[in-house]
Amino acid sequence: MLASFRPNKQLVAIKVLKKQSEENNFLTIAKEACILRISRECAFLCHSYAVFQSELEAFLVQEYCSGKSIGEMILRKGNLPESRIMFYTAEMVVALQFLHAKGIIHRDLKPDNILVDKDGHIKIGDFGLAQVGMIGEKKVRGIAGTPGYRAPELLWTVYNAGVDWWSFGATMYAMATGELPFSPLGSYLNQILTINMYQPRYPQYLSEEMLDLLPKLLRFDETQRLGLHGNIREHAFYSTINWEDLEHRRLKPPFQPGMPSSDDFDEYQVAFSPQSSNQETNWRYFSYVDPSWKWQE
Repeated sequence: MLASFRPNKQLVAIKVLKKQSEENNFLTIAKEACILRISRECAFLCHSYAVFQSELEAFLVQEYCSGKSIGEMILRKGNLPESRIMFYTAEMVVALQFLHAKGIIHRDLKPDNILVDKDGHIKIGDFGLAQVGMIGEKKVRGIAGTPGYRAPELLWTVYNAGVDWWSFGATMYAMATGELPFSPLGSYLNQILTINMYQPRYPQYLSEEMLDLLPKLLRFDETQRLGLHGNIREHAFYSTINWEDLEHRRLKPPFQPGMPSSDDFDEYQVAFSPQSSNQETNWRYFSYVDPSWKWQE
């Protein structure tokens, strides 16, 4: 939900998770909260200002990205200019490389999870499906993510950070064409066979550099997939990017959404779960406030 911190009317996004539901338990919620704390070290990842709890719910207070999502941009425009794709995906490269260096696989990278902040820079968010502890040659098994953006190996065998680079390629394809590279329909087996046997349709209006980059990201064999293997920053598509300036947010974004005032929004009362007297649902060491959050100003 969109909320405002009353003392200074700062707009924030709050993710509310019910404790002990089928999908949520302490470990999954604590994992997401932990990743949001780690994300403060990277300019292109959503981070949390605070985490708190009631007896039945957990609340993750995050920065509000007023520019909405890349998914909404695609819905409005159909496809994005290549210069904008280059800028956004270059920032995504930095974010993914940071996560992978920390042993974290996102596993649900898609346009809807890539937000644009008030200054026009991207923020990758929603770490609910992320896998942690992916150090060295470790691989895991388990289907996660969104149909159409899932790597083929994620559907049937063990995998590693290569699945994020596939999703990165599928996201770039969607940004460039307004479509998915492969159909998300059918059984897992049919999806795997389709990816293995066919190539996506590459429109003629795509630049030579993008036409070279996309197939290297959407390779069926993850051992040959760019991002996991090879230096994606050195690809010709990013030849005009100054990576040091980009990492420090010194490059000018395509547009700056700005931040609206909390007074521009109507206030709604939100119904929360009724509380009980069961103190066992109170998680120790869970709640915290980011010391760098100037919430008292």
